[in-house]
Amino acid sequence: MKKYIIAALIMALPLGMVQAQRGLISTKKLYTQKADMSEYAAKGAVPMVNGKVVFTKEIQAFARPKDYIYTQMASFASLRFEANTRRGDWKEPNFFKNIDFARVTKADKEEGVIVAQGAEEMIFSNRALSQDYTQVFYTLTMTISDGKVDLRMDNISFIYEGSSDKTRLTAEEWITDEEALNKKGALRRINGKFRVKTIDLFNELADEIEEMLK
Repeated sequence: MKKYIIAALIMALPLGMVQAQRGLISTKKLYTQKADMSEYAAKGAVPMVNGKVVFTKEIQAFARPKDYIYTQMASFASLRFEANTRRGDWKEPNFFKNIDFARVTKADKEEGVIVAQGAEEMIFSNRALSQDYTQVFYTLTMTISDGKVDLRMDNISFIYEGSSDKTRLTAEEWITDEEALNKKGALRRINGKFRVKTIDLFNELADEIEEMLK
């Protein structure tokens, strides 16, 4: 039922708005690794709240009323978390594909809250006969009020295709300072690439939302 409610909401939006949103997502470069790796290796780059990995950001939308922001965010969430949606080129590290678990799980206009279940592939590298990637799962919560969106990403976990047993790994046991940084403060080889991609994932989601609210 919730899926049909979201679909009805999107159908009610102006066509130009939906097309613009789809274009923004489809052309956005995701998970672009910065040249300066020190940002990823900095202590606290993966923030912890009560022992859990929790990324947060307050995104300003000055002079925008709550109803307008909610409509924009409902459009964004419905398109960004549509299952089985391919963006970009699978040969490129920036490629991702939403898998079947991706969906909007809550959309309450009166409360001003939209919650999405992220479930997608993140590519580490491509070679002639192999592809190194992981499946990442997370919860993205958008709390909307007049003039702003409070963004939160938590409940992050991974199923690593490079592992023989496909064990699910939580962010808390895999990308924190204690797990992803060595004694010299540098990124570990395996854990580090997960940390880099996860930080980039949150930053790109925030960038896309900021762009929608300009």
